[in-house]
Amino acid sequence: MSVARELGLDTNGPERRGARSERPSQRPGMQTLSGESRVPRWASAWWLLFLGLAVAEVVALLVRIERVPTDAEWTRAAQIVRESLESTDAVIAAPAWADPILRLQLGDRITAKLAGRVDLSPFERLWVLSIRGATAPEAPTRTPDFEQVVGRVTVRRYDFGPTPVVLDLVDALRSATVDITRGGVRQECPWRERLGGPSRGGLGFGPVVPRQRFVCDESKSWLWVGTTLIEDLSLSPRRCIWQHPQGKEPVSITYHNVHLGQKLVLYGGLYYLDERDEEGAPVTMRVLVDGVEVGRMVHRDGDGMLRVEIPTDSKARKSANARGDLRLEVTTPQPFHRSFCWAGSIRDATRREAP
Repeated sequence: MSVARELGLDTNGPERRGARSERPSQRPGMQTLSGESRVPRWASAWWLLFLGLAVAEVVALLVRIERVPTDAEWTRAAQIVRESLESTDAVIAAPAWADPILRLQLGDRITAKLAGRVDLSPFERLWVLSIRGATAPEAPTRTPDFEQVVGRVTVRRYDFGPTPVVLDLVDALRSATVDITRGGVRQECPWRERLGGPSRGGLGFGPVVPRQRFVCDESKSWLWVGTTLIEDLSLSPRRCIWQHPQGKEPVSITYHNVHLGQKLVLYGGLYYLDERDEEGAPVTMRVLVDGVEVGRMVHRDGDGMLRVEIPTDSKARKSANARGDLRLEVTTPQPFHRSFCWAGSIRDATRREAP
């Protein structure tokens, strides 16, 4: 037995272990009191990156939570509006996705006319409840006439002055007459009260059919004229007059002996399911004053809620307070799913601003 063996040394083992220990390590090392120690495998640059992302997400979440108004702040802000709200005021939220919260707080003061507005012309003041520094597209770019901050909710009010609307044609529909032309002969559509049958609207059911309406053909459930709410191509609610065309012969509404003002502003569109595929026939609305055509609107799929202005202050009328019969005729080459619905008003002088 050799001296090495007597001393308990393995001449082969150390060589093998030494050869293995001399292989370079891919991991960095660090000096400790007990010698050099390798950095754990999990402490790589990639793990540090993931850790940084996680910390950033937590910080961003805390910032978002900090910016969310409390229910008490929304209630106090809504109370400021409620105490001064008038029937000619409009109320909106900014950004638009906060509208459900606005309806929760002030839903009892938001009418169908306000919720389904096509513009702000009927209103003389605008209230905006804003969060996160958002601005409302409908609001003027100038300094508001009133502003108050309630926690994380900002209340602003813009004063427009007297409305230029002389006659809201949607509001005045009941005073009009409706007729349908068949074979060149006009037939009056009678006004009916409290009609029965399904009247629900919503997803998959189309616009609500009002119980009070002009009925032009009882055999065709869609051939009526009345006030309803539709979702337009942008999925926005619109309060409007349903005047579904029957074909190439017109379905007509006549407003008798009305103040003609300076211009007629019309908005016309279709229920979004009937327009979004852009496969339907165009719908034409002719506007006549005392039997003379003064303008028209031609709505094609994809137009959404189309806006048209038609002058009504003809030079032939000597009086600034001229009155006359206003007639609106709707036709189409193909009436299949042509759920035409429109809103309009006769307007006089312009005001300080019309956003």
